[in-house]
Amino acid sequence: MPRFFRAPAGLRNPFLDPVLVRLKLRLASWTRRGFDTVSADADAVFRRLASPLKVGDILLLHDGHAAHTRAGRPVILEVLPRLLETLSARQLKSVTLRSALP
Repeated sequence: MPRFFRAPAGLRNPFLDPVLVRLKLRLASWTRRGFDTVSADADAVFRRLASPLKVGDILLLHDGHAAHTRAGRPVILEVLPRLLETLSARQLKSVTLRSALP
């Protein structure tokens, strides 16, 4: 059973909260967005996500409909290894929302 709802494109309105309460869902949003669906520049996407990255940040990444590099590879596949290395180097770890929130 889902516990969280992420509003598409982060768009919300006053009618959303009562619906979430009725469905017993928590609104989940992000603190860092790489724009990996529109930017084919892996370096720019990485910078948006990783600088400055801190404890508690929620990163918005997409596994579908992603922008592609000039070589035709989804940009997030170029970014993700570097991002995970950065997390490790800063002694941060990625967790799911379910495990991070009560």
